[in-house]
Amino acid sequence: MKVYGSCASCSFEASGETLEQLDAKFKHHFVMLGHSSYFHKEGIKEKIRKIS
Repeated sequence: MKVYGSCASCSFEASGETLEQLDAKFKHHFVMLGHSSYFHKEGIKEKIRKIS
């Protein structure tokens, strides 16, 4: 099952096979733009996720 995410601060979106893949994509985005959290969607659930 794919997981999807969208940045909590802008319109950036990404997808991956696992949360770890999604974290890696957002970590790069966060380093470039200074954002710090994203919403991830797994099925019908949506949760906020922060990466340090």
